[in-house]
Amino acid sequence: EYEDTNADNLVESTNVVVQNPSEYVTNEKVTNGGKNNKIVTIVVVSLVAVLIIVFGGLHIYNNTQDENELEAYENALDSNEPTVLQSYLDMYGDAPVAHRDSILARLDIIRKNDVEWTNAVLSGSKAALERYIKMHPESAHLAEAKIKIDSLDWAMALSTNTPEAYQEYIDNHMDGLYVDEARNRFENLDAQKVTPNDEQAISSLFSGYFTALSANDEDGITACVANIMTSFLHKTDATKSDVISHMKKLHSQSDITRMTFRLNNDWKITKSVNDSGDSNYNVSFSVDQKVEFTDPANNTFATFKVDAKVSSDIKITELNMRKIVQ
Repeated sequence: EYEDTNADNLVESTNVVVQNPSEYVTNEKVTNGGKNNKIVTIVVVSLVAVLIIVFGGLHIYNNTQDENELEAYENALDSNEPTVLQSYLDMYGDAPVAHRDSILARLDIIRKNDVEWTNAVLSGSKAALERYIKMHPESAHLAEAKIKIDSLDWAMALSTNTPEAYQEYIDNHMDGLYVDEARNRFENLDAQKVTPNDEQAISSLFSGYFTALSANDEDGITACVANIMTSFLHKTDATKSDVISHMKKLHSQSDITRMTFRLNNDWKITKSVNDSGDSNYNVSFSVDQKVEFTDPANNTFATFKVDAKVSSDIKITELNMRKIVQ
């Protein structure tokens, strides 16, 4: 009996032992399954994150590329440089067709303009350059065209070489390359311009000289000439005495009853200004001489060409005459 009881207890004990390993295995499977699920979840989440990053990066890259292309397109469209437009076409071969067509069209226009520009330059014509500027006001050659026109106008002013020509250049090219030189030349030439007052003073001087010469007036004639004349009737360094001697010789014939000189007022006067600011005049004109004698048959008439120089104080410093009509 004792032995049976122990046997039953042993059976129960054995049953307990058998049940515990079963529960342990079951719990271990559950635990391992949970861990695996977590790993799978982490992997999936990580993969999704990577995909998001990759596709997000691609999206950002594509957007950046699109923005770069648009910016390059707008810059090229505003440019007048063929190299800029061609660079866009080379870099963005997959750009929108509309963009590439616009750039190609602009490039074609610029190249056509370049041909027209070359023709305008080769013509050497101010009118051709002005026409080019009018037709292409936004051309890249605009500044160069204006510089060439400036140079052409300056060459014309130099060729004409008058105060009026330089003033016209100054008026048309206030910021011209040669405006300072034009002003200097204008001032110099303007100072050399013979004024009505100059003409009147010179006319009165020679009128007085020939009036005194015809009247055999020593005081009158010496008042008109410088103390030393560089040339008087081709004699160098002539004095007032030489002038008086010439006058006396003209009146030496006793049968002269009258001598007259008439200025023809065909004045040619040029004016120069020396470094000291003194004015000097080169004068040429013609004068008629009529000499009457006691015997009218001896009367003479002659026309002389006079070349003279006058100082700033309106004195004759040089006087030479040659007969042109007798």
